[in-house]
Amino acid sequence: MADIRPFRGWRYNPTRIPDLSQVITQPYDKISKELQQTYLARNPNSFVHLILPAAPEPYSYSAATCKQWSSQGILARDAQPAIYVLHQEFEVGGQRKTRKSFVAAIRADEFEKGTVLPHERTLSKPKADRLNLLRTTRMDYEQIFMLYSDPDGIVEQALTPTGAPAMQATDDYGVVQKVWPITDPTKLAAVHKALADKVMLIADGHHRYETALNFRQEMEKAGTVADDAALRFKTTAFVNIADPGLVILPTHRLLYGLGEVKWDDKLAQIAKLFEVRPIKDSAVEAELAKAGTDHLFALHTGKDKTWLLRLTDKTAVNLLVKDRSADFRDLDVVILHTLLIEHVFGIPAAQIEEHVAYERKPSETLAKVDSSKYQAALLLNPTRADQVQKVAAHGERMPQKSTDFYPKFVSGLVFMDIGDTERI
Repeated sequence: MADIRPFRGWRYNPTRIPDLSQVITQPYDKISKELQQTYLARNPNSFVHLILPAAPEPYSYSAATCKQWSSQGILARDAQPAIYVLHQEFEVGGQRKTRKSFVAAIRADEFEKGTVLPHERTLSKPKADRLNLLRTTRMDYEQIFMLYSDPDGIVEQALTPTGAPAMQATDDYGVVQKVWPITDPTKLAAVHKALADKVMLIADGHHRYETALNFRQEMEKAGTVADDAALRFKTTAFVNIADPGLVILPTHRLLYGLGEVKWDDKLAQIAKLFEVRPIKDSAVEAELAKAGTDHLFALHTGKDKTWLLRLTDKTAVNLLVKDRSADFRDLDVVILHTLLIEHVFGIPAAQIEEHVAYERKPSETLAKVDSSKYQAALLLNPTRADQVQKVAAHGERMPQKSTDFYPKFVSGLVFMDIGDTERI
């Protein structure tokens, strides 16, 4: 049973920080060194000081800074528990969209309980970093992104906002964030009831969810933890899987460290599994968009060296991917990793991090190969939301970076105290 609750959020005090756009950030794992420096220069109260400080002792620096800002009134805590309705207005593919969500706290249950399902694998290094931050600050700074099924829109009806938003900000990509705190007990109870029997699917933020689990388990070993302790919960942005503003973008693969590659031989090897057809560099996006039900990819090895790859031998996937569901084997990202990255290029799954980088924009993907920074690129179509749901229901996890939900949920709008005495 999903246990979703309101919480007393910490957020920037509008009398001290009148322009929220100056202090919000992208999620910590999307902040490059360059973007970190941009945030630091933009405003002395940037949220980057809390989630990714540029300090010799970053975790203690974050804790001290949060405490200082609280005492100075830069940060203020809401008087009542609330669910925070969040609408994000953005443009993608030449269309304006609005993704509707709400931020609340969900009880962080182990995956085995079946209340919350993952869909991607995680890495140990990011989890260790976030756990150290959580231990030191006792603040749940950033939300994760979960999907739920509500085809009738019951939750959205209960959380329909009125009046002007309490918070509004525009992020680095022009995405407008509008937030309305909802404190009406009747509405909060209706949301809790409507979602109690739902299975939640993590769309983005697997590392942070598992970090919350690890921290709770660590605290339980150290002593008794109350059933309503805030540290048993994880702040989350929830989106209805039927929301028309839900967008998933593909994440393309860049290959490096391959040694000397004889591309004629490699293309001949690929041709045993795929129909291979040369295309213009500028035609990649348009050609991939024609995939329909086909499994279609593009290989780029340098300027004017691009091929469209259409899978012709699906039995190869079944031979190489065993003990997995048909839904899993039907994923483009699984076919790409299994047949191309692992089989053709000979990169074992355990060594992916040593040979594969990621890029969202097709033009940037091609440019990074053309500049000789990378040896080749593999481009693909996005995974669909219904595919994510089906694979997660089988208890299976996709390769990392299988989904890129757009836009990201920014950091710095609202966060939760998970100190020892905090209850929710």
